[in-house]
Amino acid sequence: MKVLYDIAVLGKGHYDLHYKTGIHRVVENIALALAASGDCDLHFCASVSLENVNQAIDYLQANHPLEHIPLISLGIEKSFYEKLTGKINRLLEQPQRALELSTLRNAFQALRESLHYERARAGKSFPILSSQALSTIDLYHSPFHPFPGRLKALKSIKKIVTIHDLIPIIHPKFFEFNRPSSVEKVINNAEPDDCFICVSNSTKNDLCNYRSSIDSSHVFVTHLAASEYFYPCNDEEEIYSIKKKFNIPDVPYILSLNTLEPRKNIAHTIRCFAKLVEQENIKDLCLVITGRKGWGYDNIFDELSNASSLKERIIYTGYAANENLAALYSGAIAFAFPSFYEGFGLPPLEAMQCGVPVITSNTSSLPEVVGDAGIIISPEDGDALCQSMLEIYRNSSLRKSLSAKSIEQAKKFSWQKCAGETIQAYKTALSV
Repeated sequence: MKVLYDIAVLGKGHYDLHYKTGIHRVVENIALALAASGDCDLHFCASVSLENVNQAIDYLQANHPLEHIPLISLGIEKSFYEKLTGKINRLLEQPQRALELSTLRNAFQALRESLHYERARAGKSFPILSSQALSTIDLYHSPFHPFPGRLKALKSIKKIVTIHDLIPIIHPKFFEFNRPSSVEKVINNAEPDDCFICVSNSTKNDLCNYRSSIDSSHVFVTHLAASEYFYPCNDEEEIYSIKKKFNIPDVPYILSLNTLEPRKNIAHTIRCFAKLVEQENIKDLCLVITGRKGWGYDNIFDELSNASSLKERIIYTGYAANENLAALYSGAIAFAFPSFYEGFGLPPLEAMQCGVPVITSNTSSLPEVVGDAGIIISPEDGDALCQSMLEIYRNSSLRKSLSAKSIEQAKKFSWQKCAGETIQAYKTALSV
């Protein structure tokens, strides 16, 4: 079974930290697990643009476990060169346009991408197969983006796409853009014989409810996992070092790790924490908020301003690199994640894999992931969140019990299991 796996997301994330989100970790870990499984003849592609192909090549050359996997050209460079030739011809035919800065910038940018691609392709250590290799591919898997036109036209290749969530469709207020989303394009352009992978049963239900014409036998569930970056860190010196790095006082803290956006309900977490410590007169507890800025985060910083009397107790660290996360999670007495909606919910699973008690929402996929290992509450119930944080803060026996349950629950998820479920989805898709 020859599988073509799209790593466009990994190429983007190699150069821009904004793309190194949960989706990036998912795509990377599945690529690694598929490569290690030996259950399919794996090939890669990058479908977005020629620049993205360049990024993907650089990513692969920098990642030893994947550098031997060949990259198949989708013919992007051919259409790109046609556009480049057109730009150059217009400049030659209309010399006066060369004086336009934007025209020159576009032409030089196109030329730079072209030369970069040829340089990467000339590298002897990296295999790049021509688009003719597509004739031998059995199945194409896009882990995020819509099917590229070149592949969509090839009826001989089975196509399968991962649906991470339907947030832009069923909760548009939590979606940043007003234009059609990637998932809308994927679903609305699906052919009857296309297949889908969903990252939770909750997401599968959302997909089948939204588009009743989709055959549920064409929709497969492959649960995600937390990576090896997340483990119980028992090294007190390392935890102390992480606290010092992020200016966290050497006192107990509750962690909130998310991209800063409205869906994550972070402002609500701040309000509840402020209410808790003021009403209970707690002097030795902090709230640590970690994550890059996404969109619509102004109200989060408004809440921080409103809680100015606690400015030494509520710490925003910004983005934290992977190598810092185990100690950051493990140092917390609890992980608060009252998100309104998740397609899967990796952060609670990451926290559980580190042995941290989790407080999360009773919505979407979160109960499916956390099971009975955490405290489940309504994301709108402020009193429940305050009470849950207070119970974990005061009750060391509860913390110990939830920690043990968390580690056991996290063992139910692994990238090896996810890869096995993905391979089975491939086999079933080829038979339908």
